[in-house]
Amino acid sequence: MATHPARHASVRVLSVAVILSLFIAGCGSSGGGGSIKGGPGVDLTKKIINLGIITPLSGPVAGPIALPLTKGIETYFKSVNASGGIDGFQVNLIEKDSKYDPTTQVEMYNQIHNNVLMLANSLGTPTTHAIVDLSSRDHMLVTVASLDSYLARQQYMVMVGTPYRLQVENAFDYVVNKVGDTSPKVGIIYQDDSYGQDGLTGYQEAVAAYHLQDVGKATYELTDTKYVAQVSQMKTAGAKYVFLTAIPPIAAGIIGTAAQLGYTPHWIMQSPAFATGLLSVSPAFSHLLEATTWVMGQGAAWGDTSAPGMVQMLSDISKYAPGQQPDGYFEYGYSEAKVTYAILKKAADNGDLTRDGLLTAFNSLSTVSMGGLLPDIHYGSSPNQRVPSRDSQVYAIDPTQPGDVKSLSGDFTGSAAAASQF
Repeated sequence: MATHPARHASVRVLSVAVILSLFIAGCGSSGGGGSIKGGPGVDLTKKIINLGIITPLSGPVAGPIALPLTKGIETYFKSVNASGGIDGFQVNLIEKDSKYDPTTQVEMYNQIHNNVLMLANSLGTPTTHAIVDLSSRDHMLVTVASLDSYLARQQYMVMVGTPYRLQVENAFDYVVNKVGDTSPKVGIIYQDDSYGQDGLTGYQEAVAAYHLQDVGKATYELTDTKYVAQVSQMKTAGAKYVFLTAIPPIAAGIIGTAAQLGYTPHWIMQSPAFATGLLSVSPAFSHLLEATTWVMGQGAAWGDTSAPGMVQMLSDISKYAPGQQPDGYFEYGYSEAKVTYAILKKAADNGDLTRDGLLTAFNSLSTVSMGGLLPDIHYGSSPNQRVPSRDSQVYAIDPTQPGDVKSLSGDFTGSAAAASQF
């Protein structure tokens, strides 16, 4: 929307009150025959929208997850800016390192919250939990790289994808209804925080829904370096399928420990537990993952040009991120940015780039087309409506494929995931 000069009017017969009202209206003027309101982080004169990113740019989560995911967001908005921006506004990203630490997350939030319109990314469940109350106080939307079910109940949190809880339920629907393994012995090893708790909730719902034999639950701390106790518990109990709600380095430690102890169950990974870098640990470990491990996820395989969103992403990579290798986290970040864009575009078209204007836009988005990168996702104002999707895919590890995974199931929604209430 082009900038429009302030309206001229004769003041000879206008009261002071009317002059003031015109002045206030003119402050939000943007031209093109209309006006637009701007809030924190919006420069109406220079036509810039500042967005924040708070993510682990250092530490154990950075390399496998946060850096490629952030690059996906950057690439998407470089393409948007090169194409004219959002109604003429250019997007500027202000990035801060959370170190995957909730206290640092709060510090970084406090540094930038007055200077950005919204957060285009907050990565991590425990870190995002730390700023939920702050974002609510500030009426600031946050697009989150976390699929914790709790966030669906928070009106300023924007989830992109199927919640962790439903991923677990879909995984065991696949075991029972597709594989045909009814009433198997199952267990879960999960991170001892809010991320892990959401995996545990889904596990417990799946056990009840599919009549599974729950033989063990074990936790780990992020500071742990040895996993003999957790693995031994699963081995002694005879768990045939073990679900891992973990991050990649720890998932590798657990699976490697189990192999050393002669225990090779079928591992099922929560989506953030896998990263392509795990296949570079060693050839033997790569073969072990291929033989024993599934990963939960959703959406188009890297390079699947039947999806128009993939065609656009690959084109943008060639222009703005040459050398980018297939990476599911890059693809997720790019997809996440599509949702942020949809909110901003609707708000700009509504003439209201304030934080309240963004909330109104978000609550009225309804369906967002993802171009096949993810199945189209849906939003509304209630918790159930803020769950953007309920489908999953089960992937096998396959280093011959771009992104090192191959879909076994296609996108599907199991009966337990369909029935879950938020």
